[in-house]
Amino acid sequence: MQAQLIEWEGGYSGFLSHKMTENNSIIGRQITPLLRGWSAPAYQNFDWGVAIFAIGIAVYFALPFEPNLMGVLGVCFLLLLGLWLTERLAFQFYPYVLVLILLSLGLGRGTWHTAAIAEPKLPKYERSYTVKGWIETIEKSGNGFRWQIRVHDMSGLKPEVTPRRVRIKAKTEGFDAGDGVSIRAIMSAPPGPVVPDGYDPARRAYFKGLGGYGFAIGTPEAYEPNSLTLSESYVRSFVRFRYGLADQIRMSAPAETAGLQVALLTGVRSYIPEAHTEALRVAGLAHVLAISGLHMGLLAGGSYFMATLLLAMIAPLSRRYDVRKPAAIIGALTATAYLILSGASVATQRAYIMAIIVFLAVILDRRAFSMRSVAVAALITLMFHPEALISVGFQMSFAAVAALVVVYREWHDRRGYVPRIGIRQKLWSWLSTLTVTSFVAGTATSGFAVLHFHRIANYSLFGNLFAMPIFTFLVMPAALVSLMAIPFGLESLPLAVMGWGLSILLDIAGWVATWPGAVLHVWAAPSWIIGLFGLAFLLMTLGQGMRRYLGFGIAALCFVIWSQTPQPDMRISDTGQVAFWDSGDESVLYVGRKRSDRYGREQFMQKAGQVNGAVKRYQDELASCDKLACRFEVRGKQISVVHHPSEVPLECETSDIIILTTREAGPVARRGCEAELLDQRVFRTSGAHDVYVSAGEIELRPANKKGRRSRPWS
Repeated sequence: MQAQLIEWEGGYSGFLSHKMTENNSIIGRQITPLLRGWSAPAYQNFDWGVAIFAIGIAVYFALPFEPNLMGVLGVCFLLLLGLWLTERLAFQFYPYVLVLILLSLGLGRGTWHTAAIAEPKLPKYERSYTVKGWIETIEKSGNGFRWQIRVHDMSGLKPEVTPRRVRIKAKTEGFDAGDGVSIRAIMSAPPGPVVPDGYDPARRAYFKGLGGYGFAIGTPEAYEPNSLTLSESYVRSFVRFRYGLADQIRMSAPAETAGLQVALLTGVRSYIPEAHTEALRVAGLAHVLAISGLHMGLLAGGSYFMATLLLAMIAPLSRRYDVRKPAAIIGALTATAYLILSGASVATQRAYIMAIIVFLAVILDRRAFSMRSVAVAALITLMFHPEALISVGFQMSFAAVAALVVVYREWHDRRGYVPRIGIRQKLWSWLSTLTVTSFVAGTATSGFAVLHFHRIANYSLFGNLFAMPIFTFLVMPAALVSLMAIPFGLESLPLAVMGWGLSILLDIAGWVATWPGAVLHVWAAPSWIIGLFGLAFLLMTLGQGMRRYLGFGIAALCFVIWSQTPQPDMRISDTGQVAFWDSGDESVLYVGRKRSDRYGREQFMQKAGQVNGAVKRYQDELASCDKLACRFEVRGKQISVVHHPSEVPLECETSDIIILTTREAGPVARRGCEAELLDQRVFRTSGAHDVYVSAGEIELRPANKKGRRSRPWS
């Protein structure tokens, strides 16, 4: 009974402390103060439980092999048995076993989800197919468009090995989303990363259910798929409705901002001009393009406050009932409608879950904004989409919300009683709140943004301070009114107001983007740094006292290690194309052919923080070339780019690295070559390579590492 009372009053850690003190063990006496300091009314162990579960998912994606699902489940069962035994025989080890269980559950959820969503995919080699299906989405790709097609039939493939979805770059004239299409295309499996530890298109495609990428080689023809399932018919009808609504908005909105308005109202981003996107990125306002917590909060929150105001004006109703609860239901319905209308992406689902939790808290008379609600939203998101954990959208959105909850809770606890204030003080309070919100959210997300995108928007705070009031109090309210007016054909005026607000926002973004040093490009950090920084952020937001300071220390250490991280000296693509930095000027990149390996070269330059570097041909200045090979030096090492296998034995005598661009080297030449030899056999297996030269030693890092090759998305 006493233990139950302690558990009720002090939380779970109080119960653990009582048990350990009761056991009077040395370990119990040592760990009791730790557990007492770990819990507080605002920081419950449930939040840390969710964090540990998320760490388990992170461990799954970091593993150099694919774990066996039955093996993971077996480990979970043994740990549960161990938890039961330690609770009775050695309670001092109970919290450690509990942590291991949560880690294994996260690992198991990642393994289970990956196995459950497995879909057929095309072979790695390219070949032509006739694809028949209907268009799910239309995305912008450079100067063209990409179709995501729900496949019904592919020539030469049996139904059991036919991908469910494919992505094809094609011209869209005469076809809209939802239309059936038959098209001839060159296709293969989604490609892997082009640089080590870089963006992995194959992994993203795996979790989106895409089994092939390609480009059209024929004129698309109309095709009407037969025998659609009920759910597929519904999805297809809704896709047509959504894109039809996007076209209606685009026709009614001001031409300059129509693309942005379509993206904000429907989630269709195909019509956003690239100039607008770049200006918003440089000004630190790129977050307004992604439908996330900001948009969901403004629309659903706006409908909630509007409903509360209208219901409060009905005196008999507001005197007898709490009008906030029916208003919360209206807000939840608005959030649901916006989720469906915007395409229900993973980022929007995260925002929707958070909004629903807030409205449920209002209905149940609980605190609407707390770390508990953030943890619940994160747990639900990770249960449905474990892969979201490693996405920058998940990390930045929850980082911003968690930081704001912590800061405003501390602010509320410390400011004490607030007397009635006048209009001037209210205006000052509003400005200070906006400043604090922009600063805290920007600071909380900046670390993750820099680690993922390798760029810093130096004036993002000023951009947000100038632009976000316009976006919050003009653009999104007009967006809400526009959605309400569309069924009645009255959307022209609110869309015009929304467009006017977006024009002001774009002017602000363009102005901030012209400031000197508006954007700073930095080199890429090792992938494990992002995980360590995430752990540090958990300590800063969930921890207390020394643990919070420890989090700040680990975060600072991450950036110190990052600053000392060596950068690659040379890139070798999976087709044997070479790119390397000038030893005297690291802003100049020498390549063999400027038109080859363009995407990989851009990623290599971005990884080095030199996106605006000059590109020159090494044949023109540095290399000695003939019909069979080119020879040059990189950091004192002799490099040979060979075009015929017959030259390999000779080059092995004088070179440190030999790149054979055609065919494979013979077994005799391979055995007799002491230099690093890369040929088509190596490229097929390991993909592109980064080359590091340090202290006279050569290190090759492949993009398709051995550990990655064992994962299902490889």
